[in-house]
Amino acid sequence: MCYSKTSLFVNTLGLMAVIATQLHVANSLMLLSDVPTPSFIIDLQALRRIAEPPLNDNGEIPCIRCPKNNLLLQPVARDNDSDNARHNHSNNVISCNFQIIDGQPAIGYLHSTVTRGRDDAIPGEDEPISTFLAEIDLDPTLCFSDAHLVLGLNNHHVGSYYWARSAGAGSSMEAPGVGYGNSSESNSKGVLRWLDEGGPTACNSNDGKRSEWVNFLRRQDTVQLLPHDGQDTLLEFYKRYGLSSSIL
Repeated sequence: MCYSKTSLFVNTLGLMAVIATQLHVANSLMLLSDVPTPSFIIDLQALRRIAEPPLNDNGEIPCIRCPKNNLLLQPVARDNDSDNARHNHSNNVISCNFQIIDGQPAIGYLHSTVTRGRDDAIPGEDEPISTFLAEIDLDPTLCFSDAHLVLGLNNHHVGSYYWARSAGAGSSMEAPGVGYGNSSESNSKGVLRWLDEGGPTACNSNDGKRSEWVNFLRRQDTVQLLPHDGQDTLLEFYKRYGLSSSIL
């Protein structure tokens, strides 16, 4: 499921509204890079695992309740050939706080597009240039400037460099040494930076590969971040953009 500025997309694949591992299901030609950004993506498989008892993937999409703010999310399908909306959810309601647990797949991701890469750094605006990695279209205020870059979901065609892209628990592994914050006081976009001028070598305990790929991000590439408070972030998406829905 994907909450974006344009709509709430619902898909019956491994990710709600996002292609994951079951590419043979409808719209298997769609890439994650086709999804509008910024978006909030929910991993259906990870979501079903936290239900008590865990839910089987029978094609039905569970409703989600955020206990912190009592937000209830009910997926709605929209026919491709008409404007007729219909409920597309089961009677199951899963209470989800989007907790981030090391070694386990994350449930909620922030999906964003790179608007400028390292080669597009602007002197005087992106200082220090030595640590600038990319500008992305995710406004930090959507997640209260509290999110971190992860290796990311596969099947989204970053294009310029594809090292370490993963699936399952690997998708939510942090890209070490990369910080995320405001681009400028007058800009609603976010910026990715090295936390150390030594880049991936200084920021990793291994050979640097888990975050080296960020050096190669270019305009129109896509990345994912994990919000540290998924419930408040979802509520902020709703307040700012509202949500409609359609089946992909």
